[in-house]
Amino acid sequence: MTSYSQKGFGWPHVLLTLVLLFIIAGLCTPLILVESKVGSRAEALNNAKAIAGGLITFKTDLGAYPCAYTRRMFEHDGLKLPAGTDANAYLAQLIVTEVIDSETYFYAFGMPGSFKGDDLIDTPEKLLAPGENGFAYIMAANEEALSDVKSITPLVIAPITTNGKIPIFDPEPYTGYYVYGAVDGSGKQGQINTDGSASSKGRTSLFQTGEDSLFGDDIPVIKMPREGKITIAPSPKDWSYALLLIPLAAFFWWACSPPKKAPPEEPTPESE
Repeated sequence: MTSYSQKGFGWPHVLLTLVLLFIIAGLCTPLILVESKVGSRAEALNNAKAIAGGLITFKTDLGAYPCAYTRRMFEHDGLKLPAGTDANAYLAQLIVTEVIDSETYFYAFGMPGSFKGDDLIDTPEKLLAPGENGFAYIMAANEEALSDVKSITPLVIAPITTNGKIPIFDPEPYTGYYVYGAVDGSGKQGQINTDGSASSKGRTSLFQTGEDSLFGDDIPVIKMPREGKITIAPSPKDWSYALLLIPLAAFFWWACSPPKKAPPEEPTPESE
């Protein structure tokens, strides 16, 4: 009578397989992250274009981009706007005039505390509330609107981390690029320099002043978006590792399961 057992893999095989799977995950994760950032940049570029188009329509109707002057006009007419002089407060004028019909156009991935708007706009506090806009808004001094100088002059831009005479950009969200909505209504992009400034062909930076400035005689003043409080969602990297654990756990369970014994053979009847 013959008996046998089916043996699973031993511990060396299990450890080797674990190492190989984690190596594969390490190779695939950067590709997943790059693909995600490219998609986020494309979305931000489209949103910047939509905002720029809204700003052009706004100026055609009212004679200027959103500024202190247009705000006084709306308040005189009884319209209520968010308090403050940041980007959210000014860009909210595009929504109250129905030039832009959704808060989701103001989303820019990668900006701290930024998330897609909920389109709740029944009170000034909810209208383009903190976090619902990720774009910086560019104005002239003294809360005045920019003048149209060149077709590529930026009106809204992301992802700025620090404003000032030469603003600093975060290269992480869009793989080393910044995006902006221009005076001609287009969405444009450019590379971020190693020092964090925005590059511009033929200029020291996008925000160069003086000769050949994109802002003419205006000194650009950057109005930063108002940050919101958000719950941190899992990143693509987190998801890639989580998905890897599913087949890994299944394999580990199978490899470490006890050997299966073959059923006993039926005794052979003895011949008389």
